[in-house]
Amino acid sequence: MATNDGVDGGGQDGERDDPVDDERRRRLLLAAAVAAVGTGGIAGAWALSQDDDGGDTDPSPSATATTAEPTEQADEDTPAAVPELVARYAPDLYFGALEKWFPTDPRPYVVETDAGRMVDGFTALDGYAAAYRETGTPPNPVAFYNVVEAAAGVDALQYWFYSTFDQFTVNFHWHDWELLQVFVDRETGTPLLLSASAHARSVPNNEFRDPAFGGDRRPGILTEVGSHSSASEVNELLPSFERLPAGGRDADVTNEVLGFSLNLGSPFAYGLPRDEGARLPFVMPELDGHRLDDHPSLSVGTDDFVDERVTVSDWRDLARPPGDLPLREPGLTFAHADSATDADVRYTLEPLSTVADAVDGFSGPQLSFEFAIPGFVEDRFASFITSVGIPWEQPRFADPLDDVTDPAHRRYIDGSEPSGLLDRVVGRARQLGSGATGALDGVADAAQEAAADVATVSLFGLPVEAAVRLASEDPVATVTRDGAFGFLHVAPGEHLLAVNGPGYAPVAQRFVHEGGTFRAGSDGELTLVANEDAGWLRGDGRSANGISHVRVVEDYAGVVYDGEPTEEDRFAVAVHRDGLYTVEVVDRDGRPGAYRVTPDSFDDTGDAVREVVETGKLPLTTTLRDELAALLELARSLAGADGAGGEVRDRLARALEAATGATAAAERGDARTADRQLSTVVSFLTEALELLSGSDDDEGYDEAAVAVLRPRTEAAVDRAGEAIDAELV
Repeated sequence: MATNDGVDGGGQDGERDDPVDDERRRRLLLAAAVAAVGTGGIAGAWALSQDDDGGDTDPSPSATATTAEPTEQADEDTPAAVPELVARYAPDLYFGALEKWFPTDPRPYVVETDAGRMVDGFTALDGYAAAYRETGTPPNPVAFYNVVEAAAGVDALQYWFYSTFDQFTVNFHWHDWELLQVFVDRETGTPLLLSASAHARSVPNNEFRDPAFGGDRRPGILTEVGSHSSASEVNELLPSFERLPAGGRDADVTNEVLGFSLNLGSPFAYGLPRDEGARLPFVMPELDGHRLDDHPSLSVGTDDFVDERVTVSDWRDLARPPGDLPLREPGLTFAHADSATDADVRYTLEPLSTVADAVDGFSGPQLSFEFAIPGFVEDRFASFITSVGIPWEQPRFADPLDDVTDPAHRRYIDGSEPSGLLDRVVGRARQLGSGATGALDGVADAAQEAAADVATVSLFGLPVEAAVRLASEDPVATVTRDGAFGFLHVAPGEHLLAVNGPGYAPVAQRFVHEGGTFRAGSDGELTLVANEDAGWLRGDGRSANGISHVRVVEDYAGVVYDGEPTEEDRFAVAVHRDGLYTVEVVDRDGRPGAYRVTPDSFDDTGDAVREVVETGKLPLTTTLRDELAALLELARSLAGADGAGGEVRDRLARALEAATGATAAAERGDARTADRQLSTVVSFLTEALELLSGSDDDEGYDEAAVAVLRPRTEAAVDRAGEAIDAELV
């Protein structure tokens, strides 16, 4: 039976006995009582008002009577009522064509409950959807502003945007608050920094230092479909997001460039995945066993949610990742009345205090997203929960710099550099697929052509982006962007990282974060496999000496897994069944072991199971023997019709003979003889390497063949040395 390894995804309102008790459904979980985990942009800094000259602020909201009716805004939202700088930098908002939930006013959806004046999730979703269907235009378009001192001489202009629902790959919840902050010089009004919120405090924001706004130019925001996370749009190439400078234009972010892996460097920013050529799957949320578009307590239908063309259900049942999800297309443009932009919708500006005066909280039963975590026997499952937060109760509401995620940007505003900004976990996922047309990390560039004739699998970019969950005490989640992902503010200690996606076999690893930047997987690289191609390597070290680390190397694609097992002393790793692998393990005492896996190793269910995984001299010599047999076969296949490289093959054959003798000696428990034979292996392999280095005559291998053979031969020398150093266990 699958077990739950994370936060319970139900909550008391998600487990009600009476499925038709609407009144009980209205008494929803008070979101303010739940820690804001992975929330889509909820937090901020509070100030009721500020003089146009940047004077001090009153940090406490005042109370007014509750109202559930839309507010009259025409008389109040005049140019004189809004501070000049607030109106000046009110952003233009660019939405995707599939967006359903636009910025609106939460106050019409207030419901009186025992917990106070709550913006009710059911009421908000139903009411907003009905109004949108009736008029064909987004109802009550409004942005809420707040101004607060961020540092000496620097004010933060905050623009808060409320949506009734968030539907995304890794988080969906009732209510969604997103934030754009424009940090300005108080004396001159010059913008110093833009910070656009991206899902959560755990995910890096999209930031731009010293934006050049003049004339009619003002901040632009590209809003992600469904989640409403914000990407800064600064370079005027509308409406699109450019992570890197190109064509003489600036990028849309100035976040520092970070090495996500040895093969990928990129700004540490969230960006806008669906605007960067990536295909991002959405999920239809469920509650009480019902899809929300067919829930008995809601009046919404399928058309009220993100288009089903990008909504992917039953991730685990798909044979392969879907390759036909539509890319992002531009949709409606929102702009303030003062903006010169040709907009589809004009939104009004109101102080955020008007919401604080009318609302005590936001409520709705918690929704969860299920992650599969590979287990030795079967997949286990963990829930990821998002919860709603209230702007004026969150950290960045009291300290706007708390939401600045780039260390250089923080230093630019107030001279500080909190260590938490450097506590990061990053990585990139790729797909291991059939054929040699993708990347072969285990082969030198010069050997690619020759390896193409012998490699059966290689690494490709993800056809569909994946979901990434990071869990310790409080789980957080994000999605990949061209396979890359990043987390910020990661606490020291043990964590479990899991990567899932529609049609992919999941991958997971445990690790200990010790501060700084941790690169997941093998130097930041993780590997996914399509479900129909996946074979599972399952190993059990409990009856031996345990397993503390696992590394899986494909002969040509390179390292495809590198990490601690997700279960104590047992592991389950998905690989492509057509590949050739060496599985390397380390036991609890630090002793190495290894074994080979070939396509013939998988049973009818797609498993290659090692009931007992051992370490020490015997498994290492056995693996060396098998690796040399594969190397000799490779040398023969690269010889060509003229049989080039005969002397090299002779040395490899002799090394294989010696390795076979070493294995037999180790099986007898004769360590001395085994080591003598292993030394002979090293001698023959060294001679083979010398011959390969001098392969420039008519009988030698060509340069491409040498480039394939040399690293495999060097690796065999290392394996022999490892076996010599190992003890008989």
